[in-house]
Amino acid sequence: MLGAARGEVVGSGVYLGEGRVLTCSHVVNEALGRDWFTQDEPAGAQVEVSFPGGDPGAPLVARTGAWIPARRAAPGAAASQPARTGDAIWYGDLAVLQLEGAAPEFSRPVDWAKMARGQQVRAWYAAGQPFTYADGSVQLCDESLGFVDAELRGAAIGPGYSGGPLWCEDHGAAVGIVLGVMEPPPGGFAAAQVIRRTIVLPWQAIHAELHAGTPPTAAAEPAAAPPGERPLAPVDPATRHSLTALVGGLLPDPGTRMAQGRRLADELDLDITEATPSVDEIVEILLTRPRGIATLVEGLPADDRQDAQKLLAFGRAALVPGLLSVREYAWLLDLLTEDLRARLPEAAREALPHTTLFDEPLDPVDSPHERPGPGTAGPATAGDAERLIEALEEYWGDSAPVPDWSPRVPALLRAVEYLAATCTPKQTREFWKWSEQVAHRLGVGREALGERRDDGADWARRRRERTEPPSPRLTVHLTRCSGETYRCTAWYDPGTGSSGTERQVVADDAPRVPAEIARLVHHVLVRETASAAAAAVLPVVEVLLDPEDLDVAVDQWEEEAAPYEVPVVLGAEYALVVRCPEVRNRAPDSLQNWRSRWAAIDRGGLLRIDHRHTTPRQVYGLLKADLAVARVIIDCPPQHRAALRAACLVLGVPVVVWDRQAVPGDQLTALLLNGAVRSLPHRVRQHRARALAEGDRAGVLAPALVWDDASRPPPRALWIDPTVEESAP
Repeated sequence: MLGAARGEVVGSGVYLGEGRVLTCSHVVNEALGRDWFTQDEPAGAQVEVSFPGGDPGAPLVARTGAWIPARRAAPGAAASQPARTGDAIWYGDLAVLQLEGAAPEFSRPVDWAKMARGQQVRAWYAAGQPFTYADGSVQLCDESLGFVDAELRGAAIGPGYSGGPLWCEDHGAAVGIVLGVMEPPPGGFAAAQVIRRTIVLPWQAIHAELHAGTPPTAAAEPAAAPPGERPLAPVDPATRHSLTALVGGLLPDPGTRMAQGRRLADELDLDITEATPSVDEIVEILLTRPRGIATLVEGLPADDRQDAQKLLAFGRAALVPGLLSVREYAWLLDLLTEDLRARLPEAAREALPHTTLFDEPLDPVDSPHERPGPGTAGPATAGDAERLIEALEEYWGDSAPVPDWSPRVPALLRAVEYLAATCTPKQTREFWKWSEQVAHRLGVGREALGERRDDGADWARRRRERTEPPSPRLTVHLTRCSGETYRCTAWYDPGTGSSGTERQVVADDAPRVPAEIARLVHHVLVRETASAAAAAVLPVVEVLLDPEDLDVAVDQWEEEAAPYEVPVVLGAEYALVVRCPEVRNRAPDSLQNWRSRWAAIDRGGLLRIDHRHTTPRQVYGLLKADLAVARVIIDCPPQHRAALRAACLVLGVPVVVWDRQAVPGDQLTALLLNGAVRSLPHRVRQHRARALAEGDRAGVLAPALVWDDASRPPPRALWIDPTVEESAP
């Protein structure tokens, strides 16, 4: 968008197709030299629009076709005042421009998807140079407004970005547009006032605003939702017109429309009439019936696949649910036996460690009984599998790479491939037939689907190898009081593999010295394991410490032995590890990073940080270069150890090991590599026991081990989502 006076860039926009450009009303106002939040529509005024990316040419002229001025209240409020300069946030602020000439040949309408919390997004300056990108993540989002935060690196969103798209690579679509930025408070600048927060308009809000600002017509009104299905969102006119043009090209003759109309009516359980449906009537079905677009695409000839991809993209933009056709959905449900329905949430979790789907329970269905979320343990109830499948259908990409020519692999297909890998050979073949047919309809390459199939097979193999139940675990939370005294709280998990068996066994407010804590821990474990069946391995003692106490040698604590007693040293008696949830929870994406790195524990890389590394920035670069690193050896000079260790934990590394003695050589590396990854805590225990027999401890390794098992999170009282406070209104 160019200013009328000097032709300078004032803002950005998004091409919707058919000569329409979406932008902010305040961008249009600025281009015309008016106050940002002027309310009246500049009817007849000309705005200059330039399309970057092609051969430079004269700007195109456009006029307003839809006008929604900025206001102070969210949609639906009884009364709303106009936005004013200085307002922290505002709503509306949309304009659709109609070009008077043809758009450049290289221009294409953008795909749209629903904005959701946790999405990684990218914006560009209006002039379109690739190096102007600014990255951020959606931290708060509802149906009317969203907020994107950016880290203190790279470019920041600022003037000239307003009205431009927010591109989400995971969805392969824009999920909203930029409205403005939140400014720091006036006065002296302080470190606590660093703000990189952008006000954005989610696609679902754009969708609703444009429809609300358009006079209703009979064709634009959505049909009533069938019983048991949620009503669909209204569709903006630009999407409807573009879809109508596409369907008209696919079904040009009455005979084809009759055949496809009958098939749609039959599949979607609609009334079948003798009249030949018009293009508008078919479009109405596609936009008002879940699975309508997927069902139509399923019946198109193979040579129409490119147009089929466009149809699916329009369905995503219009927020019409249903990645699967009616037949594909029913076929998948038929394949899910009762035990497979119960196993589907586990397979989906393992297949999609990066998704935010399982961070919160799914929306409940109408039922007199509460139902557990898809990621919770417990018997599957009727509807759980259906709700999970429908939620997975909204994720059109699984965040894994694909060949350049292939569309993304939908999250649902990846989850089904993981589930199929746990089945009998006959069941596996049936699931493969299903996923191959769906992938073919969507245009997904066989190579991409094959990679997901191999990943699922690897996970299923590791799952089958875990024949023994988890070892018993005592979680000890130490809080320093003064000097060398600590308060102690403890929880015991018998390790049966069942949920709900963890219970608090120590709740002590009295400060204790290390020898007393060692005696208490040993006494609790002797008591708790006395009546239990013999465990496959010794209990794991995990000690939760504050960041400043991570170098405390808890593994060397021992009880004071009475005469004729042998002193118990905690690190030799038990597989003792430490955890520090406080540091890990400092980053908003720590939960996802931690889970995804732990999911790669058996096949992920091993990183060694040595004397060349002295700053957290270097550690950040190393870990961002390899997102599968799950184990880190810290072998740097002791003065840098605390800072580099904290960087590893913030970035979600679950296994960190260092030597308190700083013994030269590769003993730490040997300790990590000489055995199975998951047996490391027990190898460290054996080493500590052997070290007690050494007379001279000067050259003996003294390993400290952070073992932050994402499959066994800390007790609920300590398991706090660090983003809750940030997202509170």
